[in-house]
Amino acid sequence: MIKYKVLVIEDEDLVREGIVLILQVNGYDVYTANNGRKGVDEAKKVIPDLIISDVMMPELDGYGVLEELRGTRETSTIPFLFLTAKADKSDIRQGMNLGADDYLTKPFEIDELIEAVNARLQRASAEKTNAEEIANVKLNELRTNLTFSLPHEFLTPLNGILGLSNIMMNNLEVFSQEEALEMLKEINQSGRRLQRLIENFLLYSKLEFISRDKQSVPEFKRMLAHSSEDVIRDMCTIVAGQNKRSNDISVNIQDATLLCSSVYLSKIVEELLENAFKFSSPNTSVEVSSSSENNFYTIKISDQGRGMTVEQVKNIGGLAQFDRHLYEQQGAGLGLAITQKLVELYNGTFVVESVTDKGTSVYVTLPIATDKDIEDILG
Repeated sequence: MIKYKVLVIEDEDLVREGIVLILQVNGYDVYTANNGRKGVDEAKKVIPDLIISDVMMPELDGYGVLEELRGTRETSTIPFLFLTAKADKSDIRQGMNLGADDYLTKPFEIDELIEAVNARLQRASAEKTNAEEIANVKLNELRTNLTFSLPHEFLTPLNGILGLSNIMMNNLEVFSQEEALEMLKEINQSGRRLQRLIENFLLYSKLEFISRDKQSVPEFKRMLAHSSEDVIRDMCTIVAGQNKRSNDISVNIQDATLLCSSVYLSKIVEELLENAFKFSSPNTSVEVSSSSENNFYTIKISDQGRGMTVEQVKNIGGLAQFDRHLYEQQGAGLGLAITQKLVELYNGTFVVESVTDKGTSVYVTLPIATDKDIEDILG
């Protein structure tokens, strides 16, 4: 039988001890904190199945606790039950807007508390089961795409390399220097395509492993991008040049220090730009911009390409390509999947807005490093 972990955050000793006793008698594993700040720390340490929190507390009130925990990936989905002596509708609305799951007004009956706790845990269990089913479907889709798409993607550039090199070796004397140079350029281009495909596949595999290894995730996050503006502008210049679209790109970027490796920030921007150029026509605009709000930094990359349907946006995943029968395109479809996984690991958000035949906008939001974050990472 599952023994659920419940964290009780309450500054009144008698109330806290009473709740703990009720929950323990009913078979719950209970943890406690006597103020909001300690409650946040305990929640991140224990990762409980449910949090019961008072609203009015010293140091950090219940709303602050909820807002901080909702901003951290590991604690963002924990069911949250507010206890309050106030029954004002505006207070309840404030908690619900922040993501609270339920409210209990003090004083409350024992049965009322247990019913609320059981209801929230049962709902969370059902949602978790549904999420696992969706994850299994996506995993099966990934396996299918690995089986059918990846071999083709490896062989296409490899065939180009082998075919052109064989022609040159067997007929070198009949080619002019210019013709030979052109063929060498095509061989080099195929080699670079194969190299990028292999690197992306290895990176995607690495990110999948890290996301499943609880010990690797914290260390993965101990990285900083000190000048996001320089990183993004440099990558915009490189990718636009490689795609011969330097005149199509416009960049309006703010600077910030992000809780994200500069290397992976570059990778995120590279993959999003590659997709924007790949699925839009030359001489159409690709816009890169950024904004900052509430300690988060949002990068927006928009194109005026063919766009995606609502269903295609929902099905973004590793190695998935859309409308391959209509459009001949290079790449194994890993770009957006890698971006999505990186953003997820850094507790950010990844949103795609697209309209068929009109274009796509991708929004990536990453946390801005606070002074404390920088001090902790740099020692």
